[in-house]
Amino acid sequence: MIGANVKEIDGYRIWYSGFNRAKNGVDILAKKELVEQVVEVRQRSNRIISFKLVVGAETINIVNVYALQIG
Repeated sequence: MIGANVKEIDGYRIWYSGFNRAKNGVDILAKKELVEQVVEVRQRSNRIISFKLVVGAETINIVNVYALQIG
């Protein structure tokens, strides 16, 4: 997995980006049964993380982005 930090908690795996876990980071959480289907995780920046999940014959690309809210 490229550039993402990883933790395992209670049967779940979490990939996360960001230096300060209290703000400005993004996470991806997968339960144990899906961890083997995650083939790629990329931390693009502290606020963008993406991953590829293979389900059957399909590959699903998911991007998680943190966008600051103003106002």
